[in-house]
Amino acid sequence: MAGVTQEDKYGNTNLAVWNLTSADPDGDKITRPGASDRAVQVAGTFGGATVVIQGSLNDGATWDTLHDPGGVAITFTSKGINAISENVTNIRAILSPVGSGANVNVYLLSRSTR
Repeated sequence: MAGVTQEDKYGNTNLAVWNLTSADPDGDKITRPGASDRAVQVAGTFGGATVVIQGSLNDGATWDTLHDPGGVAITFTSKGINAISENVTNIRAILSPVGSGANVNVYLLSRSTR
């Protein structure tokens, strides 16, 4: 699994970064309960890959694609940025399909009101 780095920014804000590649397409999960405001941005070489943002409420093993505020599934085939509607305990980024020569950075900014 592609590791994820996290950095506490500005007190109640967390920045998580995944580097997904064709050789390592599944991002580790992050757990961020209480972070109700989230946005994701992706950039890099896609090589036919699709970045999918997924969430899990309970076990961190059963995953579903998350949605933007308009109810559209959050997937990227090129660079972009989007807000996340669902408030879930676990979030991860994956490549599906993996593509060829993909090397994509996924940035997740979350802000807690606590």
